[in-house]
Amino acid sequence: MSDIGQIRQSVIGAAFAGDLEACLVNLRRRDIPDHERAWIYCQLSEALYHKGSRDVAVDCARSAFDLQPEKEEIANLCAWVFSNCGKHEEAAAAYEQLLAIRPDWAAGHRHASGSFAAAGQLDRAISHGRKASDLDPHSFEFAFHAACLLETVGRPAQAAHYLMRAAALDPADAGVLRQLSATLFALDQSEQAVALALRAVALAPSDRLNALHATELLLRTNRYDEAAAIILDAVDIHREDPVALRLLSATQMLRGLTEDALAAIDRALDLSPEAAEYHLHRANLLYRLGRLDEAAEGFSRSAALDPSKPDAKRSQLTVYFDSGRFIEALAIGGELIQTSPDNEEYARAVLQVLHRRFEMLDGDYVVLSERQLRPRRELRPRPTIFAALQTQLRVIYALMIRETRTRLADSKLGYGWALLEPVLHILMLSLVFAVMMRGRPPIGDKFFIFYYTGIIPYHLFVHTSSSMTNAVSSNAPLLQLPLVSTFDVIIARGLVEVLTDLMVAIILLAGFFAVGIGLLPHDLPALSASVVAVSLFGCGIGLINAVINAFFKSWDKIWAQLTRTLYFCSGIFYVPGMMPDWIRDILAWNPILHAVDWFRSSFFPEYEPHWLDRSYLAIVAAVSVAAGLCLERGLRRHLYEPL
Repeated sequence: MSDIGQIRQSVIGAAFAGDLEACLVNLRRRDIPDHERAWIYCQLSEALYHKGSRDVAVDCARSAFDLQPEKEEIANLCAWVFSNCGKHEEAAAAYEQLLAIRPDWAAGHRHASGSFAAAGQLDRAISHGRKASDLDPHSFEFAFHAACLLETVGRPAQAAHYLMRAAALDPADAGVLRQLSATLFALDQSEQAVALALRAVALAPSDRLNALHATELLLRTNRYDEAAAIILDAVDIHREDPVALRLLSATQMLRGLTEDALAAIDRALDLSPEAAEYHLHRANLLYRLGRLDEAAEGFSRSAALDPSKPDAKRSQLTVYFDSGRFIEALAIGGELIQTSPDNEEYARAVLQVLHRRFEMLDGDYVVLSERQLRPRRELRPRPTIFAALQTQLRVIYALMIRETRTRLADSKLGYGWALLEPVLHILMLSLVFAVMMRGRPPIGDKFFIFYYTGIIPYHLFVHTSSSMTNAVSSNAPLLQLPLVSTFDVIIARGLVEVLTDLMVAIILLAGFFAVGIGLLPHDLPALSASVVAVSLFGCGIGLINAVINAFFKSWDKIWAQLTRTLYFCSGIFYVPGMMPDWIRDILAWNPILHAVDWFRSSFFPEYEPHWLDRSYLAIVAAVSVAAGLCLERGLRRHLYEPL
């Protein structure tokens, strides 16, 4: 043993003296047991590592590991050398050898996980990372490491489990809360995600990453004012942060403060003038403000900075088209088709520009070729008003056919739901109030007919006005066609809803007769007039809703809540005469109440309420239609953004 000790000292001494090759040759020639030779290699490797000779240290560690990989102290030192010298695959192999000896060593699993991750073997890294945290669930670092690996490979549900473990161990760590918030949002748990993001901001209000993350989540959940409060504070702290300024601009835009949004993006561009996305966002704001020439310049700048993305050029084409600069629009369209010849949307846009360009030309079309020139053709006469009306009616009819094929297409019941909805309403109301009113409705002797006369006019208004609200956003690709306007897609959807509800009403009435509880209206002209009035009122409000929804994207959700209140204020399941006079006088301002009573009085001859004002409903319907048409016509250019 004394000889081996002398050999060890002489080898390490020679290594430090610089005669490394001689000492290694001498070591190989000596007759030493493998375990002693492996240990000398380990000590030599460690000494060389500290001396800075890392490549030779790695070679010595390899020699030691090849000789005695099953020895814990040798595998441990070799793993340390491999890891610190960047030989991650060999380090991982050494750590796995150690784990074969000590399978419940949590820190060993963590080291192996780190080595496999550095070597790019993420599946094995995740396996060891999760094992480390499960063996030592009280280690914050182990849990956070496992979560980060799981997020990297796109497994958010499992990542959330370990992030929650880390957050429980250190509830004041804002970074973990932020990462957990992002993971939960990816799992569609938006409320919990936003709550955690706000908590992270409260714990570290000066951390820009927390502020940016919370602002983005609040914007995605339509909580614009709260987002503005956070991002404004962040900008006050980080005045030279272009990312925060860009997010502030987006926030102000969604709040309807376009001028403030423009000021914020201008500040961001002062700090990052070469950011193509910033120029694209600024150009869209200018487009919203009607500053088309400046918007076109901004889109051009964005396209020049990032030619790989066609969004800027596509938007530039729209701006040129809206401003009547058709030659420039055609030039941009040619570039788009050249880069993406199979893109149908680009081709439709260019066709739209060509169609409008041809409409503006007053001269003849001349084709130059080697053949003899054709004789001059007579100009095609301008279409008459009647011909233009026929064309528009054909367009609306085609859109109605399309709506009938796509409406409720994602529902297994399809159009059966249109019939099932009023049946369920009538059945529920009849069962409930048959008990409350001891078997007799307020008018007549059949609950089904009484509630039928209330639910049909209500559905005519609600279905029509609600479906028209999203007509523009749902049919944006069709608006690229030259003959299709926003009016066409809005009115086509409204007509489909009116016709659908009328067919449902007829089928229901026929069904009542089939089961022996039917009742024919005693005043068919009055019934028809009430249907026309409430349908016009629904179409007028639908036009107004479509315009509002183009500028305020959450309007459809607000409108859905408003229409629910009409269910209780329109006399569907009661007669206003049952109410105190002061309540009835308030309810009488509701046009749908008059529509229901007008429709109901056409079925029951004994029902002629003194508060019913047919002219009031007709006037309100006419005013709403006129207002909707004026708004749609005046703001047609702004009803959809350039793509």
